[in-house]
Amino acid sequence: MNKELIEEINYEILTLIDSGFYLPDEILEIIEEQFIDEDISLDIINNIIIDKYDEKIAKESDWEKPTDFDALSKCFHLINKENIIAIHNAGFTIDEGVHDAFEVFHHLQTKNMDPIGFCFYNFQDIEIAINYNLLNIAFGDFSNNKERSLAIGKKIAKIFKDNGFSIKWDENINTRIEINPFYWKKAFDDNFYEMEGAFKSYLDNNK
Repeated sequence: MNKELIEEINYEILTLIDSGFYLPDEILEIIEEQFIDEDISLDIINNIIIDKYDEKIAKESDWEKPTDFDALSKCFHLINKENIIAIHNAGFTIDEGVHDAFEVFHHLQTKNMDPIGFCFYNFQDIEIAINYNLLNIAFGDFSNNKERSLAIGKKIAKIFKDNGFSIKWDENINTRIEINPFYWKKAFDDNFYEMEGAFKSYLDNNK
């Protein structure tokens, strides 16, 4: 493997580990798929992943609690109670995140639930949070209603503010809500995230 390829793979591994969402075997699978056309040694890659993963676990015990991610999770539960789906790590892009939100929406409808809207951040947003200490939150409604979408954005922004976050948002439905600063520190845990976690969390918070 050449130097540039090694640096790129190391960066991807560190980002996946720092996200706090993926176990070593999942990271190896992602790296293998992402670099499928490259001549890489999976044994070497796996050793790097395990070493970096262990380093991350060791660092977690030194984090001051609650972390910004802990506060974000609390906000997402409160957002659920406002009849809004909130998704952690929803896809890689905004379009994928919106698709995931509608997928969760349709599953909730089978449970006789009728959420009015959604919010999420995607993996690109996580990468930005890790590198630049800010987190963008996308939001919207399920009926393409501008007034409802704006009301949803205002509810979400208020919850973030009420829970100690500093936000930047011009109250435009075409602008994402920016939490700034946001220091990404997510510990590994056994909780469910992404679409499955959003579905479960919404049901738990709206019993």
